[in-house]
Amino acid sequence: MVLIHGWTGSPAHMRLLGRYLHAAGHTVVAPLLAGHGTRVEDLEHVDWRDWVESAAVVAHGRQAMGERLHFFGLSMGGLLSLLLAPTFDAASVGTLNAPQRVFDRLGSLAKHTHRVRPYHFWEPTPPPDPTVAEYAIQYHGTHVKAVGELFTLIRAVGRSLDRVECPTLIIQSRADQTVRPESAEHLLAGVGAATKRMVWLERSAHVATLDVERDRIHRVVREHVETAAR
Repeated sequence: MVLIHGWTGSPAHMRLLGRYLHAAGHTVVAPLLAGHGTRVEDLEHVDWRDWVESAAVVAHGRQAMGERLHFFGLSMGGLLSLLLAPTFDAASVGTLNAPQRVFDRLGSLAKHTHRVRPYHFWEPTPPPDPTVAEYAIQYHGTHVKAVGELFTLIRAVGRSLDRVECPTLIIQSRADQTVRPESAEHLLAGVGAATKRMVWLERSAHVATLDVERDRIHRVVREHVETAAR
């Protein structure tokens, strides 16, 4: 199973889910996306295709070992999962708070403003549960050029949703203050899969893998993967 973290995040956001799935008998990998896990400045030198390639290289490696792949991603990782699933003839795909509509309008201006205002920073928000704070590893800012790349990826995925034909799971937090909840409805309506399911979270913020409903996410993802594998 390929677990893909979100934009400005890290594989640490997926670690608890990965451990749960591994304990249930699944092989799990979680790639580090290009420009992430180092310093914010490195986001200037990558584009959305580099993020796709980061995940694809790992997926190719697992597929070469004879594995039938399942993709699941948080936020931008969900977009990458949807884009890669048809390429790898995936057994299933799932997303968590994957964007098609967002609250912040910075993205629409990024290509015009990044030379004048190259960086955008925000205040760190600790996870609601302090016992998982060690996994909240992420940037608290971005190069504005990377915002434009994210929005290019959002549009690319939106145009290719009908190519997704494997069993699909869409999870969305109603309390998400980054991604508009209607994003999930757009994704669900757009994918070409005959088998697709929507799950709503009522109390979780954007990085729901570290929030109060994470145990439910674990169970739902495991059920989805194991049902698709039958």
